[in-house]
Amino acid sequence: MLILFSLLLLGLSVAVLLQNRLLNAVILLGVFSLVSSVIYFWVGAPDVAVTEGAIGVAFVTFIYVLALSDQGKLHVIAEEVPPFLFQEKGELQGAELEILEGFAEKINLELEVEFVGHQELTSLIGGRRADVIAGAYFPGFLAQEEISHSKGYNQGQLAKIHRTPPGEGDIGILAETDLSEFTEISEEDLSRFSSVDEMVTAYNEGRIRGFISDSGRMSASLYRVNTTLRDKSEIVTLGELDYSFAVSSGEEELLDRLNDYLADLTRSGKIGELLSDHFR
Repeated sequence: MLILFSLLLLGLSVAVLLQNRLLNAVILLGVFSLVSSVIYFWVGAPDVAVTEGAIGVAFVTFIYVLALSDQGKLHVIAEEVPPFLFQEKGELQGAELEILEGFAEKINLELEVEFVGHQELTSLIGGRRADVIAGAYFPGFLAQEEISHSKGYNQGQLAKIHRTPPGEGDIGILAETDLSEFTEISEEDLSRFSSVDEMVTAYNEGRIRGFISDSGRMSASLYRVNTTLRDKSEIVTLGELDYSFAVSSGEEELLDRLNDYLADLTRSGKIGELLSDHFR
């Protein structure tokens, strides 16, 4: 019996070394300590067995599991933007969900998605809070000082909707959006809003003469514009953009792996198939 338990310890040691996920390795180490306790008791050292059980199995395993519980996940924060990434009847859906699920599986992490408001995106990225920004993100959508963007996976447009004739008043835009690459509109002519809903409401009430949005959000925004006002509005394209993802500027390794994954999807043609299923 002692030989059997000794061989089991050897097998557990090898299994720990072969684990890709740290959390699984820690759990196996706990089992290793449990088997060690049995062996100590078997050879007549019950005091050592109790100590090994209390510290190795319970205390140390608990501390490691607590420390690593967050590290086994890919934390994604996003605005809810159909059909990019959204929730319907309690289930996550969207093109970006499929991309992120495949990426999380490739790097042996569990995907965790949290929907937040536009103003929270920049403040939550980095550290232990969030790893990736998704939800129809594009370069210029947020302040760039603390984030880096991935390769683009889908093309879109930046567009402006305004009353005709244009009239007077400011143009609405989401907070932090950088228009320098797309248009010559002066900052003095802009009113910034914390959400699309808030911006569309201001347009409906006549507090702004128009607003700027990317094509993904624009299609949803048009349904919220009053029918009468929508009939009197014109949409003008300001420029092309690439939808991508964003990570904290300190996460170069994560960004490189995400870029490699997106490049693989593009080369294999899978990204085209995926997008055609969601953008019809």
